[in-house]
Amino acid sequence: MTHALTRFLSLLRSFPDLTEEQRAQYIVDPHRRFTRSSPLTFRRTVAFILQLVRKSTAVELHDFFGYLGLAPVTKSAFAQRRRYIRPAFYRDFFYRSVTDFYACFRHARRWRSYLLFAVDGTGQTLPREGWIGEAFGFHQNQHDNVPSTRILLTYDLLNRIILRADLHTQNSGEIRHAYPNVERLPQDAIYIYDRGYAGYGLPFLHRRHGSDCIIRLPIDMSPEVRDFVRSGEPDRLIIVELKDRAYRTLRDLGQQPVWRQPLELRLVRVELSMGEVEVLLTTLMHRRRFHYRRIGELYGLRWGVETGISHLKSFLQLALTSAYTQPGVEQDLWSTFWFYNVQSACLLDRELVKQARTKDRKYSYRINRNGFTKGPLPLASLRTDQAVATHPLPGRRTALAGPHQSPAR
Repeated sequence: MTHALTRFLSLLRSFPDLTEEQRAQYIVDPHRRFTRSSPLTFRRTVAFILQLVRKSTAVELHDFFGYLGLAPVTKSAFAQRRRYIRPAFYRDFFYRSVTDFYACFRHARRWRSYLLFAVDGTGQTLPREGWIGEAFGFHQNQHDNVPSTRILLTYDLLNRIILRADLHTQNSGEIRHAYPNVERLPQDAIYIYDRGYAGYGLPFLHRRHGSDCIIRLPIDMSPEVRDFVRSGEPDRLIIVELKDRAYRTLRDLGQQPVWRQPLELRLVRVELSMGEVEVLLTTLMHRRRFHYRRIGELYGLRWGVETGISHLKSFLQLALTSAYTQPGVEQDLWSTFWFYNVQSACLLDRELVKQARTKDRKYSYRINRNGFTKGPLPLASLRTDQAVATHPLPGRRTALAGPHQSPAR
């Protein structure tokens, strides 16, 4: 295990060490809760939820405390304990995993010194309880109103890290949540959007805040785009004005746009294997450094966010929650995002080892991240105290970063 992963896990383990101010922020009634000696300490309650409770709670408690060498507690005891932890703790723990990853993994993958992010959204159904729908929103089908939420993900394509997750209802579009995010995102990065985000508002914001973007456009979006498609040119520099819907949306969100502000952008033509033509809009203006073929290849990497969403839903079973309350459901959602990031950090750490072991083999190998979705990974947030002395931390670290390699055929 590299020094980067060791430091990353050490920083994560320090987060549950709450100050008095943090206890007031994250714990309900902090002067009474998690103050007495109990098998369900604050750290253990946190770690149990972080391990993603997907089976019966009683079975999960038995396995969890058996791993610690302790007698299991009851479901009722756990349900009462988790009520005293606010979902904001798991949200901030998730964002701490993001900050610590980029601080520790200086060898994180980049493309020509740029981080590559894809921005995309997905829907997620939630437990069918009225109070869940009141908190997160509903999705209406032909039979009923189903509690659900929308999740807007900003996803690191090369390192498989969820940089940001925004929960919102079905009543607001993804692009309205993507606009305010631009000023909070890293500048040394390229952000890739599908055609659901087509328009000139996002390029305006990325240009203002010092980052770059690539957006897929409908081929009939505007006269400039239609003329470019007919021309057959591989790329073209255009100047557009910020007006109409893009201007109004930016104004309504408090972004202070300038009416009819000229914006220099670049259109790139991509011809698919079936003969279809697609158009990309980008703020990467340097034609020699960013050849039009490279722009198309970069957009092709956007599929990685779809794979990440599939992993969240299929392997980490995002739809399965261990609670039927609004705080409990939110705890589980943020815990799943945290789990995904820590798992990705372990995978990145093992990539160099995998390459050395498989360099002389016929097939190229990939690490099967589903091979260590459960077990010791969440316990990285626990300290090596008497309660976990039967399972020393170095051994657990080795287990969570195990090989689990499969040939890519």
